[in-house]
Amino acid sequence: MRMPQSPPDFLETIQSVGHDWFRRINDTDIVELVSRCNDNYVHWENLRFWSDIPEGLDARLTWAAIALSRRQQYQSLPIRFNDAKLVYWNPPQHLEWLHKIDQQAGGTLGSKSSHSIRDDNEKYLFNSLMEESIASSQLEGAATTRKAAKLMLRKGKKPQSRAERMVLNNYNAILEIRELKHNKLSLDMLKHLQTVLTAGTLDNPSAEGRFRNMDDNVVVEDSRTHETLFTPPPTETVELYLKEICDFANERSKPFIHPVIKAIVLHFALGYVHPFVDGNGRTARALFYWYMLKQGYWMFEYLPISRFFLQAPAKYTRAYLFSETDRGDVTYFIHYNLKVILRAIKALNTYLVEQQRKIAAAAELLRCDPDLNHRQQALIYHALKHLHANYTIQQHKTTWNTSYGTARSDLLNLVTRGYLEMVRGGNKFTFFPHRELLAKIKRTSGSASCTQDSVSEEDTVPNVGVVTRNRVGNKKEYQQRRFPYETK
Repeated sequence: MRMPQSPPDFLETIQSVGHDWFRRINDTDIVELVSRCNDNYVHWENLRFWSDIPEGLDARLTWAAIALSRRQQYQSLPIRFNDAKLVYWNPPQHLEWLHKIDQQAGGTLGSKSSHSIRDDNEKYLFNSLMEESIASSQLEGAATTRKAAKLMLRKGKKPQSRAERMVLNNYNAILEIRELKHNKLSLDMLKHLQTVLTAGTLDNPSAEGRFRNMDDNVVVEDSRTHETLFTPPPTETVELYLKEICDFANERSKPFIHPVIKAIVLHFALGYVHPFVDGNGRTARALFYWYMLKQGYWMFEYLPISRFFLQAPAKYTRAYLFSETDRGDVTYFIHYNLKVILRAIKALNTYLVEQQRKIAAAAELLRCDPDLNHRQQALIYHALKHLHANYTIQQHKTTWNTSYGTARSDLLNLVTRGYLEMVRGGNKFTFFPHRELLAKIKRTSGSASCTQDSVSEEDTVPNVGVVTRNRVGNKKEYQQRRFPYETK
């Protein structure tokens, strides 16, 4: 990644051109350009290559107009940046985005997805927590696939590699954040989160749960070129910075700072201070989630933000660097994060609409067996689409965040009812869709009190062939062909 160029000093630029520049600053074309640049919060690194700058101006003079408009709107933050303070501004575009987040992330969903995710929070929440833990780890270099990591978490398997341990650590940390949301932020809490996030993954285990010291040479490098992108503040200032961060998180801000903005600033500030030898990014993202949940934005339990960071990791890093190279203007980082949050909310709404459709289809198909609970109905719906799938008690327990006894009862009940078959291997039970599952449901739905003409075998069962059985020693097992039961 190329290090972005720091913006030129706009005051020096203005002084060098005199009064002629001021006579043009209110021209329509310049005003429109400045407004457009602020809506997109353009950095000098991008502006200096623009070709549509008004006639008579160059990039430096245009930047001077932009920087002057921003300086008049800056609000100082009580967190130091070098010899100054972090600053930010809420352009009109940001105010609109914050309004949308307030409408959707702290209240109820829109009419098209009015089904409350809280009613089925086991399914939505724990899928989202898995997604976040995997993506956050992959951002920090965990070399594992989403499929393999989800399989580990769903089946409760022990991690077999450093990458899998990173994922499990992230998952455990996110679960803890849900319990810590009522606590005040403290240095001990930050150390604790970093310990949970890095346990068993550091080259130097003594770096767990402590701040960096004089012997730790901590810098942020480009992973490909090894160019130094950022050198954090001196070690002796770390606790001073962190105290400011804790005070900022715990105290009511005057003048008012929107909670979403505060959460993003906390994310940036901890990444900027880089207080740990490793795990700084993961801890910073965990801190963001902690503050959002603390402020009542309950939907953020269901938003795997890091998954969207992972789609364009260079943009995520560049958002940090833009703020750091422009004298601590954290608005660049805020701008990027607000866009990502809105994308995550939109994706969740789209997903919920699709889930509504699936749930309605499953409910219609299974309406003649009302004694099935929502977990069993979801599993049967999945089984209809994937006759080759298999299920375990541990996997069902993890998927729905329920007790082992409840998960076992769910699956054994489905065996009794003829929806699943069961094979025992040692002390482990494995469950499979019954070979005549579709026929079983059709017979039920064909009873006198219920008809089902809308779902055909072609509609519900993909062309995957018949589930086969293989003998392994004296144990009868089904052949597993695909990643097991997913609700998402």
